[in-house]
Amino acid sequence: MTATAPRIVAAIDVGTNSVKIIVVDASADCERLLYENTLISRLGEGMQAYGMRLKEAAMRRTLDALEELVQTARAYGAAQIAAVGTAALREAQNRDEFLQRAQERLGLTIEVISGQEEARLSYLAVRRDPVWRESPHLIVVDIGGGSTEVIVGDSEGKSIAFRVSLEIGAVRITERFLRSDPPTLAQLDGAGRAVREALEHLPVTVRHRPHTLVGVGGTIANLAAIDKGGVQSAAELHHHVIPVTRLEQILRRLATLTIAERKMVPGLEPARADIIVAGALILSLLLSHLEAEQIAVSIRGLRWGLLYDRFCNGTSP
Repeated sequence: MTATAPRIVAAIDVGTNSVKIIVVDASADCERLLYENTLISRLGEGMQAYGMRLKEAAMRRTLDALEELVQTARAYGAAQIAAVGTAALREAQNRDEFLQRAQERLGLTIEVISGQEEARLSYLAVRRDPVWRESPHLIVVDIGGGSTEVIVGDSEGKSIAFRVSLEIGAVRITERFLRSDPPTLAQLDGAGRAVREALEHLPVTVRHRPHTLVGVGGTIANLAAIDKGGVQSAAELHHHVIPVTRLEQILRRLATLTIAERKMVPGLEPARADIIVAGALILSLLLSHLEAEQIAVSIRGLRWGLLYDRFCNGTSP
């Protein structure tokens, strides 16, 4: 029998805080992973204080990160690369300049997607996972740098019943509220009020039914690594479950530490030390709002949903 020729493809997520890539062999149902990486470039850094414009240093960092990832993907033989931009590029007044520079420098077309589309792709990433493929009442949470997506599957688990993109993210909340090192109680209270206000956009009915809650993104992956006591492989973090009581313990501890001290916490990426308190706060208040006792971890986020959708016959929920 003739072996199927490899079809190498890549998917890139250009986020507010980081740039993520996966390269796979699409001829193997997109399950033969060749390369994946995350580079923290902080594209959205300082936007709120800069008239919602991308700063030049942030654009250069992100273009440099993209160049490294795109070159690696092409070295693996990627013939097609799909790239999407999320919250920072949705909101930036000068996003066209960045998109043009990416096109001219890298030959890379970045599609800026809506919060609703971001939510759909994040849900697809989890729904295609064999562990949750048949789960009824699936809720997927994606805490990013600039926004948080919450996606609720229907009772049969085959499509989306509700999805929302909330303007709360780890970078956004940090820059707006948590300006001291460590943050003051007043700053934490202010951040908490803003998160609770945003969470009021979720339907009340979501809180009063059994559900399987799954989180994707760098915030929850780092919290899982902290919960497990140190740096873990992706395989060890995937499907890990964090009880809400343990999450609250981690949040209380992190909030009392300086950024320098947080960088020493086993399991936490040092580059996320300044924003992890905001990310953990968002997740903790979200679980409380949903009356959830735990959340499972998926290391397959938006980029996997993009991959499935564009290259692997992904079912569009």
